[in-house]
Amino acid sequence: MAAASNRTRHPTACRFNVRLLALGLLLATLIFSGCVSLRFDRINNGADVPAPAAHLKEGTATLADALSHYGAPADIVDMEGRFALIYKKSFYQGGQISIGIPLSDLLIFQTSVKFEATGNLLRHDLLALFFTPDGILVATMYERGASNPFWGSLWK
Repeated sequence: MAAASNRTRHPTACRFNVRLLALGLLLATLIFSGCVSLRFDRINNGADVPAPAAHLKEGTATLADALSHYGAPADIVDMEGRFALIYKKSFYQGGQISIGIPLSDLLIFQTSVKFEATGNLLRHDLLALFFTPDGILVATMYERGASNPFWGSLWK
């Protein structure tokens, strides 16, 4: 027991690195004293585009049937005798976050650090009804929430 009592005790070492803690506090202070901005955009352009109607059959439905069901189109395209009624809606959603940290109080130079991130989403709903010169429906194309509408139909 006497030998055990003669042992010298070392002071307990700190588990935390003081320099790392000080650097973290300095960075947190800089970030919270800086400028943080958020921006969100939501833009709808056009009326809702309904799905193709089951009662409008290709080869039998007429222009009058289509107009009475869907209403006025967003665009009419002339295709050398044939024509198409185009119904379209575009939806844009975007966001941006910016963080600016002024360093002019810490440094001699008038400078600051800026971090920025953005994200965008653009989607289209489209319905195209193709008619003969006599006004008979011959084809229908419909896409909902497409980033590149009718892209797959170009290669058929």
